Amino acid sequence: MHSCRPEVVDDNPAALDVLWRALEPEPFGPAVRIRAVMISSVDGTTAVDGLSGPLGTPTDRLVYDAMRARADVVLVGSGTALDEGYGPATVAPVWTDRRDRAEPPPVIVLTRNLDDALLDHCAKIGSGMQIAAAAETPPARIAAARSAGVCVHVMGKGPFAQSLRDLLAELGAGEVTFEGGPRLLADFVTQGLVDELVLTVSPEIIVGGRSPGLVPSHTLHRVPMRVAAAFSCPRGGLYTRWVVDHGGRNEPAGGTVSDRTYGTDGVDGADE
Repeated sequence: MHSCRPEVVDDNPAALDVLWRALEPEPFGPAVRIRAVMISSVDGTTAVDGLSGPLGTPTDRLVYDAMRARADVVLVGSGTALDEGYGPATVAPVWTDRRDRAEPPPVIVLTRNLDDALLDHCAKIGSGMQIAAAAETPPARIAAARSAGVCVHVMGKGPFAQSLRDLLAELGAGEVTFEGGPRLLADFVTQGLVDELVLTVSPEIIVGGRSPGLVPSHTLHRVPMRVAAAFSCPRGGLYTRWVVDHGGRNEPAGGTVSDRTYGTDGVDGADE
């Protein structure tokens, strides 16, 4: 496990090298590796006034930008994309020399209904923001989005987790940065869709917050993980990378994995 305390992580080139290495994925893993990037306060709050940005630190921004620089695709739920005002991904100048290709990764938004707000938002952004629509998304909505110039990928029928991994493989994505939101993260974790979690713990406690927490769910699941990297810096915060043990236990408190989150075709929760 990497453990370090860089003196000034955003000004020191050596510290940047340490950070980049700490964020490298495990040497063995699936062909399509989905790496969730999240932030929470010490008490588990994930948003202030509905936004995650106020929890950020300068070092968290470096981590966030580094994960985008590593990614072939940035994946996000439609609710988060709209709430946070997502635009096309860019590669921060500090990381451009480490990215192995010039173009930034596309942002692909998950949706099951492709409503007007999402369609209009993506149409304004252009090719840098695409849509992954569930198999049951109404064909008329898909046609409307494509007529507006939005790139829409339609997932296949069958279990959601496999359909999504298949789509990402078809797009040639080996490393995928998943940016939430929390409800969708909970669904991803319970369905085995998260291979690694890159988690910033913001140096504060939010008293009386109304955030749903990092992984809200109506069913208790225990998902074994191990920490692969951890570091702090003088500007505050704890920055960690966790690897999910897919061979370990992932079950509700009372028995086997539930199919509550997704049906055989559904993407219930993908708009969070």
